[in-house]
Amino acid sequence: MKKITVPMLNVLLAAGVILIIAGLLLISRFSHGFGQVFPVGSVCIMIFGAVVFYIAMTLIHWATFFFAGLLLFFLGLCMTFVFTNVLPFGPGHLWPISVLLCGICLILTCIFKHRKVRGVYLFPAVLIEVLGLVFLLFSMNVIKISFSVFMSKWGPLVLIMAGAALVGVFFWQRNFNDFFPYDKDELSDLTDEDEKTFYGE
Repeated sequence: MKKITVPMLNVLLAAGVILIIAGLLLISRFSHGFGQVFPVGSVCIMIFGAVVFYIAMTLIHWATFFFAGLLLFFLGLCMTFVFTNVLPFGPGHLWPISVLLCGICLILTCIFKHRKVRGVYLFPAVLIEVLGLVFLLFSMNVIKISFSVFMSKWGPLVLIMAGAALVGVFFWQRNFNDFFPYDKDELSDLTDEDEKTFYGE
C-alpha cells in the first residue's frame, strides 16, 4: 500500500472529524427533545473544540491546544445531548460531568504528548475523576444530604484522607519501586525545548 502523504492525512482527519460531528448531531436530531429546542451554543462549542483539536493535531502540536480542543468538544457534546434529552441528565449535572471530562482529557493529553500514561498525569487525573464522580452523586441526589452540609461536617476528614493518600503514594514509590511503574522522575528526561513545546511557549 502506498504511503499516504501528510496533506492527505490532514484531509482524512478533517473528514473524519466532520463525519463524527454529523453522526452525533443526527443522534440528537432523532431524540424526542430535539424539536423543542436546538442547542445552538452547545453545537458551536463542540465545533470550536473540534477545530482546536484539528489545529493541535496538524499545525500546532501543543498539548494545551489538544487538551482544550478535546475538553470543549466533549463538553459541547454533553451539553447538546443533555439539552436534547439524549442523556438522562439535567443542566445542573453538567458541572460535575465537566470535572469528569477534565480527568479523561488529561489522560488523553498525556498519551498524545508522551505516547504512554505517565504517573505525573495519572494521579491528578484519578483524583479529578473521583471528585467528579462524588460531585455527580451529590447533584443526582444519590447522596441525600446537600454538598454544603457534607463539607461542613466531613470536609476536614476528606482533606486529611486526600493528604494521607498522597503521602502514601510518595512512600510507596520510594520504598516499593519494584512494584511501581513510575519509579523515576519522569520530568527529568524532558529537555528545555520539550518543556517549551509542551507548555506552548
